Amino acid sequence: MQDASTVQRIGLGEQVRARLQARIMDRDLQPGARLNVDALAREMSVSTTPLREALAALTARGLVTVEPFIGFSVAPLPDAAFLRDLYETRLRLEPWLAARAALHLTAEDSARLRACLADMGAHVRRGPWQTHRTHAAADEAFHDIIVRASGNLPARQALSALNAQVHASRLYMADQQGAEITAREHNAILEALLRRDAEAAEAAMVQHLEGSRERLAP
Repeated sequence: MQDASTVQRIGLGEQVRARLQARIMDRDLQPGARLNVDALAREMSVSTTPLREALAALTARGLVTVEPFIGFSVAPLPDAAFLRDLYETRLRLEPWLAARAALHLTAEDSARLRACLADMGAHVRRGPWQTHRTHAAADEAFHDIIVRASGNLPARQALSALNAQVHASRLYMADQQGAEITAREHNAILEALLRRDAEAAEAAMVQHLEGSRERLAP
């Protein structure tokens, strides 16, 4: 008989991915740990097919690595050099895109940005991944809406490939500091966008990204 934690067989691949991601984010599966496909499949009472599909999805998100003849492992935490490069890339693109978005923002975009801020409330900023994932998804959506509103599809695709929110969340959950400052920075970006002030939106995005970099890699 399966216990209550066993994955149910509805949307199996997605459920397996969600379970594994939670374990990685909560450090139940430590950075660098080898992931034995057969053992995990037995543990979760699933076949290896949805398990491998889940691992492939997590690899695409930067949470799992795979090496020929070795297999899957939990990705290491981003180091200072990686974070510098990550934020340098974002700083080259996102402030400029925020300025463009300020000139093209629609009423629907504005409503969705407000909803994202509501979903980043204090009640989901701290805690295990089961709680924090709401904040992380809203944060990711907030930035994506701005990039999409800029109208630059190649830039959106490039930023999506960085998996910036995943890397930030892995580090943020270690000490869970700076949430209130982050909220103020997001509000400043939104206020500039709503005023259609391109210069202010660009400056607010620079301040947010530089502050985030400092909080994650002081």
